Amino acid sequence: MRDVLILLVVFSMIPMIFLRPHVGILAWYWISCMNPHRLSWSFAYDFPVAMVIGAATLLAWVLSKEPKKLPLNAVSVLLLTFVFWMSFANLFAMVPDLAFEKWNQSIKILLMTFATMALMQSRERLHALIWVVVSSLAFFGIKGGLFTILSGGVAHVWGPSGSFIADNNALAMALVMVLPWVRYLQLHTDSKPIRFGLYATMALMVFSIIGSQSRGAFLGGITMLAFLLVKSRQRVLLGMIVAVLLTVGAIFVPSAWVDRMKTIETYQQDGSALGRLEVWGFAIKIARDRPIVGGGFRVSYDDEIYLRYVPNAISGHGRNFHSVYFEVLGELGYVGLFTYLALLLAVWKSGSRVIAVAKTRPDLRWASDLAHMTQVSLVGFVVAGAFQNLAFFDLYFFLVAVLFVSYRIVLRQLEVRDTVLEPQPVQPTAKSRPRLPRSV
Repeated sequence: MRDVLILLVVFSMIPMIFLRPHVGILAWYWISCMNPHRLSWSFAYDFPVAMVIGAATLLAWVLSKEPKKLPLNAVSVLLLTFVFWMSFANLFAMVPDLAFEKWNQSIKILLMTFATMALMQSRERLHALIWVVVSSLAFFGIKGGLFTILSGGVAHVWGPSGSFIADNNALAMALVMVLPWVRYLQLHTDSKPIRFGLYATMALMVFSIIGSQSRGAFLGGITMLAFLLVKSRQRVLLGMIVAVLLTVGAIFVPSAWVDRMKTIETYQQDGSALGRLEVWGFAIKIARDRPIVGGGFRVSYDDEIYLRYVPNAISGHGRNFHSVYFEVLGELGYVGLFTYLALLLAVWKSGSRVIAVAKTRPDLRWASDLAHMTQVSLVGFVVAGAFQNLAFFDLYFFLVAVLFVSYRIVLRQLEVRDTVLEPQPVQPTAKSRPRLPRSV
């Protein structure tokens, strides 16, 4: 029954997408973040629902009167450059079959990112999209938070199988990244019940992150919370809430969680941490031999290649890179890593420009708050991503699109304001109009 319901919902969206292509973006992110088909048990589980919605959205966009031209700035140019380099470098991939699988998955995400940047060019559309993404991931945050509280925090919290967030570490990282957007929605919601509901959602998401027992997410979350206090309005109130949550969390978490977090200090004795250092060394060695194009996507999964560079591997076989930075370095070389980091910097500076322009404008307060919170989310990704194999995470590229669109909307509103305030030529009045000589 659940399978039938999911597919009915998905296919019922298609006519609406052809009427309003931006609805397809909302639907695609709902599927991408929540993975509703992965919550079924039968034929819907492996049905390509994201591909169906994505194809319908792109076709509807082409046929519609929606803008097709993507504005060029540092973010869009660097993103286009990264897509080109990703595709070019994988022409020389050391494991072509595995590389094509990841390239195919990544190019779809990036194509929908460009569609998002072009179609969601209004505050209303962008706000609706943030609600969709937050609600989709908050579903797992609320469920995981309740599970953590009821189970005493002993068992790990996992995401839906077969998705980007299936792993406990990946789900925790996604929740860390989406927490600031929950705060943004709370700031811009008039309804008191919804605001209190969002506070409760934030609290349960924190418990879900704790329940994941992810060390990378723990470091990212602590760094992000500190940055959130600096960036947020109502710092005193938010600081009190954070203090209460940390106090309750410190009392609540089991000794197993504390012991696992302590391994951050004693990584030399932890097999998992040593394995990460080992695969990071593999990435450096691959980039040393192939500095321009790297080894190609998923090169670390090939046992023969991995053991050639790491003959005394702890596990005796290949593994993922456990870091977005070493993932890009090992797979796309130094050129790919430079482009990836340049894009991160451009996205950050784009948010800073929005904040600088919008902070003195009451009508643009929403854009300033959104840019602040998205930068906080970026901090969570930068720190937690150092320990995750999620360089092509769709939620990160959603973050890129949010700041790109926010910047474009602010620029457009400023242009309208300047046009309205531009001095108009004075029309002569009856008194000022020169008198013509009478006819004689």
